[in-house]
Amino acid sequence: MGQDAICEKFISNPEFPVIARRTLINGRQLIFGGHFHSQLELLYVKRGEMELCCNNADCFIHAGELAILNPYDIHTAFSRSGLLYYYCFILDASFLSADPGSICTQKYIRPFQEGTIRFGNKTAVTAEQAVILERLLRECRKQPPGYELAAKAHLLELFLGLYRTILQSPISHEERIARKKRAERFKVLFSYMDEHFDEDFTLEKMAAIVSYSPYHFSRTFHSLTGRTPMEYLKDVRIQKAVQLLKAGSSVGEAARSCGFNSPNYFCKVFREALGYPPSHYRPK
Repeated sequence: MGQDAICEKFISNPEFPVIARRTLINGRQLIFGGHFHSQLELLYVKRGEMELCCNNADCFIHAGELAILNPYDIHTAFSRSGLLYYYCFILDASFLSADPGSICTQKYIRPFQEGTIRFGNKTAVTAEQAVILERLLRECRKQPPGYELAAKAHLLELFLGLYRTILQSPISHEERIARKKRAERFKVLFSYMDEHFDEDFTLEKMAAIVSYSPYHFSRTFHSLTGRTPMEYLKDVRIQKAVQLLKAGSSVGEAARSCGFNSPNYFCKVFREALGYPPSHYRPK
C-alpha cells in the first residue's frame, strides 16, 4: 500500500480459520492486485469509496455497503480520491458448521464450499448487520475468552442474511471447474507480474504464461481486472515505486527499478495515477 495507508491485521491462531483486518487509506491507489481466495471474503466500507472489479463487472462500493467475494472470484480493488476506511474478513465456510453430516452443512455450507451456490458481489448493509460487523471485528481484535464462539455466531448471522437476500442461481459443475481453472492460471500470471514488474512485458508474453491466445487473453484479463494488461502492469509498477520512494530511493532510481526508461514519463504517469508527484512520497 502507498502513502498514508494504515492496516491492522488480527490473526487469532492457525486453528481459527478467520482473518480480520481494518484498513485506512488516504488518496488514490491500487489496494490489492488481481488475486483470489478459496475462502469467502467480506469487504465492509465504513467511509469513502472503493472501486472493485470482479466477475466481468466494475463496481463502486460506497460507505455502508458490503462487497462479497466468493471462492475463486478473481478481484482487484482501487481506492478513490479522499479517505477510505474498510473492514476485511476472510473465512473458511467450514468454520460455520460443527457437524459435517448435519442438515445445515449439507443444505447450506457444503453447496457454498463446492461452488454450487454463490452470493452476489455487493449489498447495502442494514443497521443490524452493521452492528454485527462491528461486534465481529471487536471479538477478533480483543480476543476475550470465548471469542471464537462469538465470532462464529456473528458470522452465521451474516451468512444467513446474505443467503436470504443476494443468493444467486446455481451454476453448473462445468462452470465451477472452468472458473477454478481460470483462477489458478491467472494466479500464476499475477504472481509473476508482482515479482518481475521491472521486466519488459508484451501482450504475447503474458498470454503465453496463461496459455491463452493474445486476443482471448486481452479480453479475459480486462473482464477480470477492469484494466488492460498494460494498465494493470502500470498500476503495479506505480505501487512498487511508492514503496521504493518511501524507503529513500531517488525519483530516477525508482523509475529505473520499476521498468520506466524515462524519468519524465514516470513522473507523468505517477501523477496521473496518484494525484501527486513522486517527490511527495520521499522522506521529508
